[in-house]
Parts: sequence; structure tokens; C-alpha cells
Amino acid sequence: MLTASIPIVHRHASHAHIHPRTVLTAFAVTLLAAGAELAGSWSGRSLFLVADAVHLIAHLGIFGVLLIPTVRWHERGEDMATIVVLTVVFMIAIGIMAASIRHMVGTSDVPPDPGFMLLSLLGLGANMTTAYLFKKPAETRWSFRAALAHELSDGAITLAGLAGALAIKLFAWYWVDPSLSLVIGFWLGAWSARLLGRRIRVGRGVWTVDENH
Repeated sequence: MLTASIPIVHRHASHAHIHPRTVLTAFAVTLLAAGAELAGSWSGRSLFLVADAVHLIAHLGIFGVLLIPTVRWHERGEDMATIVVLTVVFMIAIGIMAASIRHMVGTSDVPPDPGFMLLSLLGLGANMTTAYLFKKPAETRWSFRAALAHELSDGAITLAGLAGALAIKLFAWYWVDPSLSLVIGFWLGAWSARLLGRRIRVGRGVWTVDENH
């Protein structure tokens, strides 16, 4: 999810980004979905919605890296910003998992409202919109290819969340809510750790080279 592509060429032809309007569109859609999920989590008391919203907010940091102007020292600055963002995302993932485990082993007097968990469909819409916007650059850049796979995988998590909401509604399995949150935390941590690990192995060029290089 982290860098260059072909469609728009700036001053430095060796490092071109997709059009900022494309990134800003993905940013806006994701921000609106995250805000709606956070609002719903407050009323619905759903840890799953909180985790999904935070997950979407983590994507915003990556979009911000894509908006860094192409100027002198751009590649170095983008590389440093990407490492910082991914490190923060990894720490957020650890926090989500810790909170999920606390809720799983503890008890709550107020169970989650499964109806509000349907707001995760907004997150699914944001993920699919981003996947569509990044489809073209994913053909030539490994980083966008990884982003595309991540967005599509997020859709599977949303479907699991909807199934969990049904289980809570039908069987009162309230433990499903923090369990789904734990899955999101684990997935987010694995994704960020994978990208950081590849950066260590390949070096700064990892964000711009094709997967086969």
C-alpha cells in the first residue's frame, strides 16, 4: 500500500506516484467509514467495531505516505515515514489484541448489540473502493499488490464479523465480539510485520521495485 506507480509522472521520473486525487478519494472514503464505525461502537458496545475502525484509521497513515511531495530526498523521507507508520500500526495491533484478550477473560454487564455490527459493511465498502483505486498500480508495483491483497482480505474479516453478529443475535455468544477483535489485531500485526520484515531484507527499494526483482 506504500508507494509508487506509473500513471502520473512528476519531476523525478524515477519515482512517480499515482494521482493525489486517487489517494485522497481512498482517504476520504476510509475516514468516513472509520468515523461511522467508531460512532456505532459507542452505542453498540462492540469491540469488534472499535478494532475495525482503528484498522481503517491505520490505513490512513499509509495513504498519508503516498501524499508526500516528490522533492529532493523524497525516497529517503518516504522510506522513513513508511517505517514509522508501519511500526505504529504494529503497536496498535498489539493494543487491539491485548484489549480483546481482557474482554474475553473478563465479564461485561452490558453485552454488544449485534445490530450495530452491520456498520462494518461501511468498512467493507471502503476496502473495496481502495482495492479498485489501487488495481492499476498493483499491476507493476509489489507494494500496491500487497495493499490490494490486504484490502481484499479485509473483506473476509468483515464477512466473519457479520456471521459473528448473527451468532450473537441467535445464540447470545457474546464472546464472539472480542474474538473477532482479536482476529483483526492479529491480522493487522501480521501485515505490518511482514512489510517491515521485507523492508529489512530488500532495503529501501522494496517500495518501488516489482515483486520479481
